[in-house]
Amino acid sequence: METKPPEKNLYSTAAGLKQCGEDTDLIITHEQRCAAVANDTFLCLLGDSEYKKHRTNLAAFILQRDELGKEADGDVYEVVALGTGVTWYQGWQEYQGLLLHDCHAVVMARRALMRYLYREVALHYSQLPGASEKSIFCLCMETQTLVLKPNIHLHLYLSCIPEEATQKGLSWMERTGIHLSIHAKGSTLPVSECPPSILAARVCCMTATDKLLKWSVLGVQGAMLSQFMAPLYITSIVTGTTEQQMEALYHAVIGRLQPPLNLALFPHFAVQHPYLFIGPEVNSKHPPPVHASHSINWTKGDEKIEIVDANTGQIAANNFSPPPSPESRLCKAAMFMYYTYILKSLGKQEIPDSYFQAKASSDQYQRVKALLYSQLNAYGHGMWPRKLCVDRFKASTGQEPD
Repeated sequence: METKPPEKNLYSTAAGLKQCGEDTDLIITHEQRCAAVANDTFLCLLGDSEYKKHRTNLAAFILQRDELGKEADGDVYEVVALGTGVTWYQGWQEYQGLLLHDCHAVVMARRALMRYLYREVALHYSQLPGASEKSIFCLCMETQTLVLKPNIHLHLYLSCIPEEATQKGLSWMERTGIHLSIHAKGSTLPVSECPPSILAARVCCMTATDKLLKWSVLGVQGAMLSQFMAPLYITSIVTGTTEQQMEALYHAVIGRLQPPLNLALFPHFAVQHPYLFIGPEVNSKHPPPVHASHSINWTKGDEKIEIVDANTGQIAANNFSPPPSPESRLCKAAMFMYYTYILKSLGKQEIPDSYFQAKASSDQYQRVKALLYSQLNAYGHGMWPRKLCVDRFKASTGQEPD
């Protein structure tokens, strides 16, 4: 199965296969498989729930495992994290790490993916017989960090293109140069136009396209997981869209990093542009969600989905079962708990005192991030806002990750 689109555009359609002489009626393409497995997983999780309508805004991370040579010839596609959502928390900043700020689908899916990665890191280092063989990671002997096993690739499926990408059409981009944009107090606007008083006190979230750009340099694992594993990059993004919208997404995610960063001094990192595929528009004609502020997340291994209300940044009151606490399993405090759990299981004596210190401990990650932000600003895209206060909270005690 060919998973790489033409090099010149870095994105593809099924029509491209026809031009190459392939009989597309006999081929299940990469983009079709991603769309099918993402929607099938979502429908199985939701059952007859009214939340099925959230699939109009579904994001799912998919692991592709090369199974060639086995009895079942071909590749195995498996959803390991998914999310839905169309909005964000718009209240005052909170300083204990207990609220989810950004509840857009791709952000929720990425946080669910991080939860999955923490589980896989713990599995690799587990003392149980055969545990490390079941993990998606293997140890790189040269760097002593965890890397994906050679036959595994990560893909992202989006049932629809990020909203800001449709707003940032080609004519808009020609005028503005694709400024970094932010969701703030009910609006989406360039960071340079957001008042400092809003940035300093209100919850503000960078747009999905800006975060996709960031992940193509830093990886999707974030700062704390970088202490255990090498950067994890998205191999391909599949989304139901039009050629013009895909071109806008291409310029927003890939075009702004031209020329690419020089990361020769940071051997773990690279500019890894994802391949972009135009996939089938599955479930794109459904009505808007019944609960527009609600967001769904799920990680492989979870028994149930979790429903978060973006208006509060906490678990929705009408969740499938009464939660023991209102905090989401994807909030920063929960991520810090997963991080400290792994450190303790590895016998580490020095545990960072705060979430901020834990992120700062990833020295190479922070250096590459600073370099990326500096280049974006130098090229006229704007300055990425800094979070000066919201990451200063300390770890809670007496809890273990599920």
